[in-house]
Amino acid sequence: MNLSYGQAKTGGAGASDWAFGTDLGIATDAEVSFDTYANKGMIKNTEASDGSDNQRGSGYTLGTRQMTSNVDNPLDVIGQATCSATGGTGTGAVFQIQTVYSRGVMVINNSLLLKNDVHNLSTTAKLTATDAPLTESTTPITGTQAGGNGAGATYQVNFVRGNITSVTVVTGGTGYISGPIANAAITLAKADIEAGLGAGKVVSNDIIVFPLQGDVSGGIGSVINVTNGGSRYTVGDVLTLQEIGSSDIGDGKVVVETLSGGMVTGAAPNNRYPRAVKISTGTQAAPKTIEFVGMDDVNVIIGGFVAGGVFPFSFKQIIDAGTDAVLGDITILY
Repeated sequence: MNLSYGQAKTGGAGASDWAFGTDLGIATDAEVSFDTYANKGMIKNTEASDGSDNQRGSGYTLGTRQMTSNVDNPLDVIGQATCSATGGTGTGAVFQIQTVYSRGVMVINNSLLLKNDVHNLSTTAKLTATDAPLTESTTPITGTQAGGNGAGATYQVNFVRGNITSVTVVTGGTGYISGPIANAAITLAKADIEAGLGAGKVVSNDIIVFPLQGDVSGGIGSVINVTNGGSRYTVGDVLTLQEIGSSDIGDGKVVVETLSGGMVTGAAPNNRYPRAVKISTGTQAAPKTIEFVGMDDVNVIIGGFVAGGVFPFSFKQIIDAGTDAVLGDITILY
């Protein structure tokens, strides 16, 4: 029988000793565990957070608008964006998404195209009841996009010497489309402009503006490709996809639908346990009895230990209650 052992610990109170009723396993970096989890792992597929394949979220970079013969019904602006994921139980997932115009937000601080000023020249407007021109800007006002598109954005109308010089976006809203087309036209009502300027100031008419490509950021389309499934994700995790390398970022959400399986690696704790026990030749008379917690977590009491004898046996703990050997006379061997 091979009785060569490595590390030995004597029962006692020292830092390198062991005590009754304690787990005697030793963590070691020499062995690496590989644990596969059926319910955790790499993302394989996702679905829309509302359970559909509809476009969702907003705030992503757009591609180039594709026009058709009917300018009021162009094809979607199609683009691509690479997104990281936040939320859920895992880390490291990366997605390649298709972006579309139809759920976009207005880009803050952009100046929109005036309908009657396609060459970016100033548009004249009557500002006061006395015809005196004003040089000032409105407080943020709302507007209405045609076709039931877009909501929530606010705008600032800027005047210089009685002329409209620009209409800029103050807040982004959601659901806007872009392009010099009828359904993208945003109307800023005369009454709202006057209220934004303050009492005693008037304008001659409503103002119509168009958001163009670059004025609206997009939402996630039906194409979502997982380029890196990450690790430790769970089915049902809700993830927010945020664009990498863009100030647009985005707020669209998806739900983890299926996993590719997961493997978690790392140093296993307490993966080396004693392989033998020895009663010393000190004051301990023989034979003695020791109660062990076996590797199957079942307690067993073994007797007949004599001084100086080595008993090969793998165990997790030695329990005081069923042991009549003195702690200091028991040595465990690894």
